[in-house]
Amino acid sequence: MTRRRSTPVDTSAATAVLAALRLAGERGGAGAALRATGVELPQSERFAGLTDECGAVVGRLPSDEVVGEALALGYLAGQLAVRPRAKRAADPTSFVMDRDLVVQGAEGESVMRLPWFEDGLFVGRQLPDISEMPMPIRTRCVKHYTAALAGERGRFSFISYGHAYWVDAVPVYGDRGRVDNVLAIAIPAPSHTAAATAYEQTAVRLGSFAGAAEQRAETHRCAGRDDEEHAERQAAARARAAAERATTHALRLRSCESPGAAKLRPITPREIEVLQLASHGLTACEIAEQLVLSAATVKTHLRNIYRKLGVADKAAAVAAALRHGLID
Repeated sequence: MTRRRSTPVDTSAATAVLAALRLAGERGGAGAALRATGVELPQSERFAGLTDECGAVVGRLPSDEVVGEALALGYLAGQLAVRPRAKRAADPTSFVMDRDLVVQGAEGESVMRLPWFEDGLFVGRQLPDISEMPMPIRTRCVKHYTAALAGERGRFSFISYGHAYWVDAVPVYGDRGRVDNVLAIAIPAPSHTAAATAYEQTAVRLGSFAGAAEQRAETHRCAGRDDEEHAERQAAARARAAAERATTHALRLRSCESPGAAKLRPITPREIEVLQLASHGLTACEIAEQLVLSAATVKTHLRNIYRKLGVADKAAAVAAALRHGLID
């Protein structure tokens, strides 16, 4: 009788969490265990909106102590994880600025792909004076980060070299209760197709919720519970309206997709590699160096890509490739 081979189990994450829990138990809490290693996490109330967002995710509003303990446990598990993970282009990038909008530090990966960004050029400089940053993007950043210094958390987006990002501007409170810093978190935005699909799924969920609320309202009506019936019908109406808005957003995004996407000529694996590197802002010569090709060969690949995508230059090719999901 042949024994079936069991599927290998990845125990790295479980080991990290269990070890973190044991250390937290021994020290009287994850926060205490971190402090014993010399790491002090900031209180959750210092980051505007953190408690509210955690509450929205878990369905209840946790106390600051619970949020702090959860953050400490997660950080501790990350420290104990034994498997390193390579950086990915989709990883968020974070920036910390002081009250004068001087960049104190930058970490992450996603924004690093943009040709105008370089860690050494940003850190230690005042944001409004960073001329390497495109003016429209810099103006938008200054506007939202200044508002964050006044205690207003905001979110904005920008597109550069075919890459789209959402940026959260988070006020960070100091010991004296005033905003001392701004934490900016840049996250790559999904493609039109992915965003449209998400809106469509949301519309379906809202429609299901509305249907269930209408059924509950009918049950209350039959039982003579007028107030409960009214509340459920209002909830159903709100859900229907939200579903309609989500559907409208999805249709708008679908209209942004190229009608000729299905007629695209096949892009070769080598051309995908060229597109991916081009999306990072590399020149033809730099792409050639990365792929160990001649610059002339890379330029030939680019001309073939332009013809297949129906575009005239590299920036348009990258934008089209992102729209069609050829690169991420």
